[in-house]
Amino acid sequence: MIKLLPYLFLLTFLMYGPESCSSKKTTLQSTVFEPESSPSLLGNSKNSIALDPLESDEGQNQKTEKSNLVGVYFMPSWNLSPDPNKDIDSFWACLTGRENCGHLNNTAIWGPKGRIYNAQNPYEGPFLERKPHPSLKGFYKRNDPQVAKKQLEYMKSYGIDFFAYDWFFGRHYYYHMNFAPQAKTYYPKGWKTDPTKDGRTAVPGMEEWNEQLTVLLSENEKLPAEKQMKWAINWVDDSEERWRHWLDVGSPASLSAGRNYRGEVPDRQLYLQVHDKITQLWIDKYFNRKDYLKDDKGRPIVYLYFPQDLEARASVYGITMKELLDRSKSLAQKAGLKGIKFIAVAAGAMAERERQYALPTKWVANNPRELWRGGNYTDKLLFQDYVPRLKGMGFEGMTAYVYHSFMDKDNRSYDDMRNNYKSHWEMWSEKFNGDSDFEYQIPVAMGWDMRPMGGTWPQATGFPSEPYKDKVHSTKSTFKAKLLEAQKFSEKYRASNGNTVMVCCWNEYLEGNHIEPTEGHGFDYLEAIKEVFAKGN
Repeated sequence: MIKLLPYLFLLTFLMYGPESCSSKKTTLQSTVFEPESSPSLLGNSKNSIALDPLESDEGQNQKTEKSNLVGVYFMPSWNLSPDPNKDIDSFWACLTGRENCGHLNNTAIWGPKGRIYNAQNPYEGPFLERKPHPSLKGFYKRNDPQVAKKQLEYMKSYGIDFFAYDWFFGRHYYYHMNFAPQAKTYYPKGWKTDPTKDGRTAVPGMEEWNEQLTVLLSENEKLPAEKQMKWAINWVDDSEERWRHWLDVGSPASLSAGRNYRGEVPDRQLYLQVHDKITQLWIDKYFNRKDYLKDDKGRPIVYLYFPQDLEARASVYGITMKELLDRSKSLAQKAGLKGIKFIAVAAGAMAERERQYALPTKWVANNPRELWRGGNYTDKLLFQDYVPRLKGMGFEGMTAYVYHSFMDKDNRSYDDMRNNYKSHWEMWSEKFNGDSDFEYQIPVAMGWDMRPMGGTWPQATGFPSEPYKDKVHSTKSTFKAKLLEAQKFSEKYRASNGNTVMVCCWNEYLEGNHIEPTEGHGFDYLEAIKEVFAKGN
């Protein structure tokens, strides 16, 4: 029975998946583990069925000189169904209704009743205008190679140079290399296994939600070299659920349930071994690919989402972020690479009134000898106080996924978002101006609307705390204006900022941040990118 554990245990949180890739506004505490449519494409109606622009002369991939490198984040979805023969996509289930939406039913974030709707707080879905464009087969299957190929073609032909794939890793999974269903799961060559337990791995941990990455890379390598997309890892290590699962390794409850054997404990040594395993996986599977994004020195680039979470949790072992990043860089060099360039994907509270939501730098266990009993995040810093520490941690750049505010000014509209982003751009561009060893990659977002997931932000009351933030909606024209502003900032600070502009996001459908073509906005957002970043526009 224990051989099946990694797959059975996965079901404990498959219904909910990772916390959203966003600046979470919740007090973190580890507990005891018990558009306007383009007339040329859509006609005069948003409901018109558009032709695939790649089949027309206008949409063909054109060679254009570019002064900016444009990246976009790609968020994977996952299967919510415990039945492997039935697929309930985590995105489409929440766009089409409430019943199967794992986020709305997640009692860990919404309280015992899940997300509550009533006369004063009505359900506003379904959100069918976010249905992917017919040329992408509508609510497509995650592993459809034809869809993956089309996504790559659209990115390339509309001026996007690379995608940063939101990459997840579950530290707590033990598996068995001599058990057929698990035999192909990555494990570093030569690392210890237990032959008396079907080759049980001595060091746990496996990739999660990499189904789309696998098919994207498979299709990408089939394309001619000049049409291939570059890509990079955006390591998302923010999930509180994953952290609790790690702390539970070897707990009395876990031993009793058969998830672990005696001697399997989440101590300092194992934590570092898992970190090394993560890096070795990157080296063995990804860094030597021709399509992996590298800097001008030939080093693979890794984005690290919300570094404060990794920093705080590692602190329970007396491990610093610099130690972790240095270990990874050293492993890469030993493998014949030139190192790794880490870029922080960071954002957070800046107003004193929001200090409880600030960025933690430590996690303190309730009982250091019994980590499963949970702990608390402490030593919190406001974002403007956290950022100056990044370079000393070993990062060589910074960007963002989404900025929800600047100081005490919240995003309540897209105009607010544009103004707040410009304030961030100016602050951080000036902060790192003249520093050739640290770049600020200008971030851009198309908006924010988390209503399909229940709203901004989940609270144990069953109601969102700041639903007014779910009205940050753009159009092609306002998004294009923001891109033009970003381009100007990038050019002004080119010497220290570099030339990368990061766009959020390709497909954050549940957060209202999706430039992928849809029935609602067609190709508007891709057109805006092409119009701004092609030379001469």
